[in-house]
Amino acid sequence: MTGPVSDDGFSVMFSSYCARVLRFARRRLDSDDAAWDVVSDTFTSAWRNWSRRPGDDALLPWLYAIAANAIRDRQRAAGRQRRLVSRLSMLQPEAPGADLAEEVLGREAVAAALGRLSPVDREVLMLVAWEGLTDARAIGLVLGLRPGTVRGRVHRARRRLRELLALADDPPAEAAEVTSASQPSHRVSEA
Repeated sequence: MTGPVSDDGFSVMFSSYCARVLRFARRRLDSDDAAWDVVSDTFTSAWRNWSRRPGDDALLPWLYAIAANAIRDRQRAAGRQRRLVSRLSMLQPEAPGADLAEEVLGREAVAAALGRLSPVDREVLMLVAWEGLTDARAIGLVLGLRPGTVRGRVHRARRRLRELLALADDPPAEAAEVTSASQPSHRVSEA
């Protein structure tokens, strides 16, 4: 029979530094939820690497370094999402004499629809439209899936995006056509 598992001071360190790491994250992010996510990521990483932690005098800087990496990861992901929205909204060629207001509404509709997609659907569409991956095997390597599964996910994600765009109040025609216009040029190949 074994005794209780020891956290070797982790819980004391967590209690001592959690509030400071949260303040660190809040000052760098625009969302309280995102700051708490960074705290969670930071202490999860610290727990995983607890055996390689620095001495007590360097624990807080070590935690700040982990938190800074988590913040950069979040900011990169947000940037990728903004670029994806921009890229998806520009897939539809502009009609001659198109109204600028309609274009703005179309981009907003696409951004809103992408925001309502599940993270899985959003990621697969980002890999196809933003990263330019069209090979089902390549996407499968990124996601850890088989090519057949990838093709099905791409198809379903595009369908869900089209459905969300169709449900929007008075969706502009160019926003509703983004997914259908992008399919031929972003077809996921079997190769």
